Amino acid sequence: MEETNGVPQTQPPSDEELQARSFIENSKIMNSIVREIKEIPELPSEMPKDSHALLRVELPDKGGIHTYMEGYDQPYRGFPFHEFVDKIDTLKKIFRGVLSSVYHSIKGKSKLRLLPIALNPWLINTALMAGINASHRIIDRFKIKPLRYSEPMRELYRVLSIEYHGETTEARQVRKMVRDLVCMVLENDNAYRFRFQDVIVELDKDALEKNAGKEVVRLLRILQRREKTPEVRDTWELMVTFIPWYLFLNPSIRRYFVEVLTELDLKAVLLSVEDRYFCKPRKDYTFGFNENENVSSELLSEHGGNPENAIPEMGRA
Repeated sequence: MEETNGVPQTQPPSDEELQARSFIENSKIMNSIVREIKEIPELPSEMPKDSHALLRVELPDKGGIHTYMEGYDQPYRGFPFHEFVDKIDTLKKIFRGVLSSVYHSIKGKSKLRLLPIALNPWLINTALMAGINASHRIIDRFKIKPLRYSEPMRELYRVLSIEYHGETTEARQVRKMVRDLVCMVLENDNAYRFRFQDVIVELDKDALEKNAGKEVVRLLRILQRREKTPEVRDTWELMVTFIPWYLFLNPSIRRYFVEVLTELDLKAVLLSVEDRYFCKPRKDYTFGFNENENVSSELLSEHGGNPENAIPEMGRA
């Protein structure tokens, strides 16, 4: 800022600033036109929301991304870039749509209708592989460097990178695609990432080794109870029906599933002080740290946001 006769004078914006402003204004105009010409009205989740100015972004040497935004006292662990988020949102809508259709087609009917499919696991595997391949193609060009995942996702990426005994070349390729999909979706969709972090610390590794399906159902029931919207509760209900059967019929996948979750460092995926700060405004889910009065944000603050002795305090929901 320059001074003329002692009076501060604001410098005119640079060409780059003018281009940025023009891009933002053009985007708003284009979005308003799209809203006018679409046959189906916008859903509440698609309506424009208040945006917060980006103050700065840090890339710590140890990994991750810290995004500081105007109006927030804590940094966000991650970088919600719109291209990433849009791709993930498309995948989520397709996945949720398929699950919803399947759920309502079997809701209130005998589970015996699923028996022909259960007795032919190759049908399920073929459908899953088609979904995995198609989904991976969508996110492949948008993958971020593993170092830049948030700490919980770096830990999940680490355990999903472990090869299991007797892994074939084809199985290795599938595992890597699943790893990329899971980490990218959770990293760029904090609704599911925070849910994952919230419930995974409830994991009983001993119970998992004894009966993987039963322990998974217990965790899904916790998620289901904490949900406030029936649509998402239906999603967990379908998984309660499907996952135990799938693990039972696929021993090799069940063993690897148990190995991965047993290897997972629960302290590394715990909701941090920063994560909890962004969790609190959510109205669609009751987080465990709100549900259990024995767990407080002061406990995390005392131990730098990720204490070893905070895990027992989480308790059982």
